[in-house]
Amino acid sequence: MAFSKPRRSARAAQSGRRNGAFRPSKSFSAPDEKAPARGAKTATAPKETDGAPEFLFQHAVALAVSNARLENKLDAEHPHELLVPLDYADECRVKTDAVRSFWQVHGLPAQLVREIVPSPVPRGYRATSKRRVYVARDGRLRFCMGYGAEREETLRSVLEPESHNEVYAWLRKMLVSPVYRAVGRSLNFIVVRGGSERLTLILNFFHLDAAVMHKTKLLADHVRAELPQVAAMFTFLDETRSEFYLESRSAGAHPFKKLFGSEYLDLTAAGCKFLYPPSAFSQVNESILDAFLREAKKLLKPGPESTLIDLFSGYGLFAVALGDTPERVVGMDFNGPAIHAASGNALHNRPDADIEFIAAAVTPSAIENKLPPCPADLYGDDEEQPEGELFILDPPRSGVRPNVVAAIAKRSPARVLNIFCSADEVPRTLSAWKHNGYSPVAVRVFDMFPGSPNVETMVLLEKTKRKPVSAAHHGKKNASARKPRNAEKNPASAPKSNRAAKKAARFHGAKRKNGRTRPE
Repeated sequence: MAFSKPRRSARAAQSGRRNGAFRPSKSFSAPDEKAPARGAKTATAPKETDGAPEFLFQHAVALAVSNARLENKLDAEHPHELLVPLDYADECRVKTDAVRSFWQVHGLPAQLVREIVPSPVPRGYRATSKRRVYVARDGRLRFCMGYGAEREETLRSVLEPESHNEVYAWLRKMLVSPVYRAVGRSLNFIVVRGGSERLTLILNFFHLDAAVMHKTKLLADHVRAELPQVAAMFTFLDETRSEFYLESRSAGAHPFKKLFGSEYLDLTAAGCKFLYPPSAFSQVNESILDAFLREAKKLLKPGPESTLIDLFSGYGLFAVALGDTPERVVGMDFNGPAIHAASGNALHNRPDADIEFIAAAVTPSAIENKLPPCPADLYGDDEEQPEGELFILDPPRSGVRPNVVAAIAKRSPARVLNIFCSADEVPRTLSAWKHNGYSPVAVRVFDMFPGSPNVETMVLLEKTKRKPVSAAHHGKKNASARKPRNAEKNPASAPKSNRAAKKAARFHGAKRKNGRTRPE
């Protein structure tokens, strides 16, 4: 099963914590505004052991499914497609309940969570797919999605376009043949990117010598002749065999080599056409991007005098799509090829807009030294300031470090839009924002990954508003805080708000009544 079932005994719960599984002693479920139905599980805040949270988002999904009594419909044998057998309306309800439950358990304002934004294309939507290639014990070549124990061969997936499935089936037939056996046994991954009509094929190698490269070029000729949907093909060298299918730490600065076709992929969103290199990150569900960008603009509300800072900007999706309104837009990302593409996308789509991109890793030092001066440093206290800075962050799945949050908060932006592709990162990051004076005021959840137990979360943050203190209350507070000079000698004259002084005054008053002392 993809999820461990709740167990009641404390010993089982402790065993689950040690093994990394979720086996709580109590049950959890998604909260509901109405009273829960008979037999429904209710959400309870979990305790933490050794600093590791017990309640993950996948557990919230599992329990939401259980509350909806849909467990028998899950595809437990394929965790990547766990929710595929559900009706899509049921899947959206389950995910909405799971997000609310997850937020409630972690002490976050679950009342801000609206119904999940559904995907226009709930199946066959993935614009990027991959297969891990390995040689089984019987000597046969296998294509799989997972790692370790999940090495079950998978050629077709209902979450991927049929054109992707056709590429994998064709490649497996070719790579098991004696002619291309050496190519197949040198591969880490096969990656297919793009929509259903124009695909880019990437072969990720851990070993690539002259003989393997020669065979790969012959294979590329067959691809061009027999797979018309493949418009470009690349090789990618990663000798470290990283589980990240487009990461290389041993092949130098340029591990990509083009075999044929264009050097860029393309997509259209929010009326803009974007080009991006095969190494750049792009959202896996292109069908929901219009709603995604539209909601981001609605929440941030960029004005004509505002400056939009887009961190982890990639090829400029947010910077360009939202760049028609702000006075200035600045994007930052460490990926050099993506930044180069972003500059071209800005010039093509927004030729009159002030949009620039900085090629640098998003660190506190880069935020302090590479971004333009913040408005608070340019205007005095008596001068009229513009609308201020707006930040948007769309980091990798691992999220941002707390010191990056602190560096952003130091610039005192008017609004921050933090995007999470992993719901499990939300509590930690929002805690960092709260520590730096920002709190969530709006939440939007998108079904970016239909069929799987994952969601994309968009959180708008603003400065925490403190209740104003009236002058009378402030004076009273200060007066009560002042300690009279003779407080020690005359406890009865101590402030009334001081509990210790009150107790002492009552004690001394009792003595006076007994005749030991008489008040003057």
